[in-house]
Amino acid sequence: MANSAVSTDTAPGAPEGTSVLAGTTAPKDDPGYKAIVRCMRAWNYAYKKKAADEDTTDYQAKQAANQAYLRATPPLAGYKNICDFIACINFACMIDLISPIKAQQYLANAKIAISAVCHQPKSSTGEPRPLGRPPKSSAAEEK
Repeated sequence: MANSAVSTDTAPGAPEGTSVLAGTTAPKDDPGYKAIVRCMRAWNYAYKKKAADEDTTDYQAKQAANQAYLRATPPLAGYKNICDFIACINFACMIDLISPIKAQQYLANAKIAISAVCHQPKSSTGEPRPLGRPPKSSAAEEK
């Protein structure tokens, strides 16, 4: 079976602090990049583990690895995790780990999640709000 594992190692001669992922370079402190690397490590591990079994085809190994990649994506809870999830799904679609149709479904879920995060009520200062209508302003009394 051919080796289909994707490298997350630093390329020879690459600038310090960068690493190669599918032919691109990005700073290692970029949170989206870290999430993608975590997902790709899960993909590589699952692929190599499944491919080691002699009864497994390359297709089966890739399918198992794709599932591992998706399980390694961040949960859709919190702004940072949602952004990392979007980065992982976009990257998976770009390198054909998932189909564009599946990516569209996952990104629709991310859109709903980020909308929910952005529309959360503001946290209060801890003081109870007064009951009833607010007092009339002086501008309203002059009319």
